[in-house]
Amino acid sequence: MIITRLRFRIPVLAAVAAAAAAVLAAPAGAQESASVSVDRTMPYRVTTLGVSGTATCTGGGTAGIDIVDGSLEQMFEGGIGGPIAVVLDGAVLVDCDGAAHQWSGNLVAPGRALPNSSGGTLTVNLKQGSTVIATTGPKGVYIVA
Repeated sequence: MIITRLRFRIPVLAAVAAAAAAVLAAPAGAQESASVSVDRTMPYRVTTLGVSGTATCTGGGTAGIDIVDGSLEQMFEGGIGGPIAVVLDGAVLVDCDGAAHQWSGNLVAPGRALPNSSGGTLTVNLKQGSTVIATTGPKGVYIVA
């Protein structure tokens, strides 16, 4: 009778141990309910480009939008070509209250003129402190006049 009970408990204990290991293996600070998106079109504003999307996170407080690996192909009339780096010109924050929030900001190309007709890629991270809680991965974007 004891051996029969033990046989039933071993698979259950193994499943519980596997689930616990999966939870422990998740990156610190990762939130299953956190998400971030970026709109594909960026309105051209002569000195900046508009960038927007949605973000969701839980746990209270705020999280910041961070553009990483943002670059556009230079496409001026008679331009030299090649990528130009773009970054946000200021902080963009969203509330971590579990609701989906629209976010928007302005992209600049420090030391460079922005093209008015171009495409490229952006990776948008949603961060609490220095911890990335959600990312879009590289997404294709383009400028609209």
